Amino acid sequence: MGAEGVRVGRGAWWAAALALYALACAVSVPPPGGPEDSKPPRVTATSPAPDSAGVAPESAIEITFSEGMTRERVERLLTFSPEIRIGRVKWDGPTLRVVPQEPLHPDTTYVVTLAPGYRDGHNVAAKQGFTFAFATAAHIDSGRVQGSVLFRRVPTKNGVVRCFVLPRDSTFTPESARPDREATTSGEGDYALRYLPTRGARLLVWAFEDKNKNGRFDPGQEPGAVYPDTIVLGEASTTANGVDVSIIDPDEPGRVSGRVANETGIDTALVSVGLYARGDTLPPAYHALCDAGGRFNFGSVHAGVYGLVAFVDFQWDSLCGTYACGPDSASRCPEPCVAASDSIRVEPGAVVNVPELILRGAKED
Repeated sequence: MGAEGVRVGRGAWWAAALALYALACAVSVPPPGGPEDSKPPRVTATSPAPDSAGVAPESAIEITFSEGMTRERVERLLTFSPEIRIGRVKWDGPTLRVVPQEPLHPDTTYVVTLAPGYRDGHNVAAKQGFTFAFATAAHIDSGRVQGSVLFRRVPTKNGVVRCFVLPRDSTFTPESARPDREATTSGEGDYALRYLPTRGARLLVWAFEDKNKNGRFDPGQEPGAVYPDTIVLGEASTTANGVDVSIIDPDEPGRVSGRVANETGIDTALVSVGLYARGDTLPPAYHALCDAGGRFNFGSVHAGVYGLVAFVDFQWDSLCGTYACGPDSASRCPEPCVAASDSIRVEPGAVVNVPELILRGAKED
């Protein structure tokens, strides 16, 4: 074989080798790294440090995570109380740096909240949020208000509780104002508002049922309620316990109960009770039978104003009327009947106890 033939043979060999190498790279090389990451990220450090005081008003706020993050999602989950307007945001590896647009207020305790859902670079989400506080004052506020939120008379896990330092301006309404502190209820309906002022400030607590779980109050769709008393924290009493807020669902029916003392001498029939809504025609809107002890209960009554009548219903027509005095009698006897002297007003979710009624016998016509 000549030199030219050798050169051609070697060129073909290198071309075939390169083709095989490219095929191997495209098909058989496994992806780098170990097992798939399933561990959620966590916060490992903050600046200022949690519960630190004397922070300079020109300070930035930093949050360092345990690993690289999906950055654009983290920033939207941050809230500050009181509000901090963000000037710019910068990432340095796993550390998020927030630079306020203006210096922080002096003599103020700030609470920084990172809501659940922040994700690492592998898209693994954290199920728990993170909260820390710091103060530009010499001491951090240490007041605490805690209690439960009830919705439809039972503890709710969907409650959002907001606290406002009073006084506010004349246009203040808790439904639309930005709170000074905020908390959510646990699975048992409990909450705790922390880092509240203890220098005699008056506090108003308001809660709402976050039905769609978006963290925002939606007027007309989500009911709320104000704790009826103003709370004052002082150096001698920095914690207020048992601040329970009961939220009434405007669509929740009420309950009406009471007792009828049967003095008719008739024990062959149970006493009937009817609730008549204002403007209703007969029969009653709601009907119930008393038990052997004369007690009655309406468990699901829509809000409104009602009249209440108790009677022995010989005719079984749910009305207080007349009945044949005997098997062969043409006379009609009135059924024993008594009406409550006052109207029964039922508010949403209310429990109304009616004063005892006395049912006496009726005379024959």
